[in-house]
Amino acid sequence: MAADRARRLSQNYALGDFLVDQTFPELAVMLDPDEPTLRNMERLATLIERIKERFPAGWTVLSGFRDQRLNEACRQAGLPASLNSLHLSGCAADIQPNDIDLDLEAVFEWLRENSRTDLAIHEAVFYPIKNFIHVAVEDRDNPTPKRILMRT
Repeated sequence: MAADRARRLSQNYALGDFLVDQTFPELAVMLDPDEPTLRNMERLATLIERIKERFPAGWTVLSGFRDQRLNEACRQAGLPASLNSLHLSGCAADIQPNDIDLDLEAVFEWLRENSRTDLAIHEAVFYPIKNFIHVAVEDRDNPTPKRILMRT
């Protein structure tokens, strides 16, 4: 059964917002996450809602949930996609603000600071040259070390 892309994950995000990949849109249209992945995506959408509350510019998901085929295509294209990517479990998204004047470094620093307190963020990777931030919630079924870092 095909995924209901209109299914609400949070106030501002629907499932279809996370079943995307700007590099391989033809593979993203075939994505069909299972229920555990959908629950992870709901937690991820809640995290992005928190980012949106603090930085109200709209946020676009550049790459959300990936199945094995899409993740491998990203890897083969030389993109930063690991074999055990949190995208595979619906726990990660690469996001970009719609406001080109928003200082992504300030967003990243806010994420870093709040990852120590009340923000349910497991990963934040800032890609300043590519102008996006990778954010993730913890994959409770496959725990990994927390990482908050900057890449080029």
